[in-house]
Amino acid sequence: MIALPPKFVAFDLETTGLVNRKDEIIEIGAVKFTVEVKNGRVVPKLISEFDTLVKPNMLIPAEATNVNHITDKMVENAPPVGEALKQFTAFCGPGSILLAHNANFDASFLRTAYEQNPQFTPGNPVVDSLAISKTIMPELANHKLGFMANMFMKRGEISMTIDEEKMHRSVYDCEMLMEVFVALLRRRLKEKEWEMGSIMQAMAKYKGVPQFIRK
Repeated sequence: MIALPPKFVAFDLETTGLVNRKDEIIEIGAVKFTVEVKNGRVVPKLISEFDTLVKPNMLIPAEATNVNHITDKMVENAPPVGEALKQFTAFCGPGSILLAHNANFDASFLRTAYEQNPQFTPGNPVVDSLAISKTIMPELANHKLGFMANMFMKRGEISMTIDEEKMHRSVYDCEMLMEVFVALLRRRLKEKEWEMGSIMQAMAKYKGVPQFIRK
């Protein structure tokens, strides 16, 4: 039993492109979860989910729509990014550890969006699951989230059934990240290291060194 398990928020952004100063956020998805021990194995325990489309100040390029299937019509009545950020901040809460797969990308977009829409900026640590994956399983040629999720599913290490058609929508990718993150760290961490007082130090050993949105 984990006496005081941490709370995590796996989050994912969909954007109009890859450049944080030029492109914009068009969807924010997140899942809040903790961990528990079931049948002698540490597994994720979902707490809640968050998802909002975001109305950008630009048209969504066709290349972006081809990846995330989000169209201009879909975001027509969505909140502007400033409002979406307030909702995201409230969802995360002050005590959770944020996770993203390739966190440099997602954190850079959030940093820019909070700068351009002045408001309370969360001080939560942001940990990169991609860096952890490359450290724990360096033998893999591919560390993409979908690949990792499929691999763990086939090995019976995660319970989620992977649906290729749902990938690249924020909440679904967050659910995959939750499963992959726990499966990865389960390979290295002792049960007691999953506790709130130990988890940050434990992750740091495997390149899970946090960055912060708030500078």
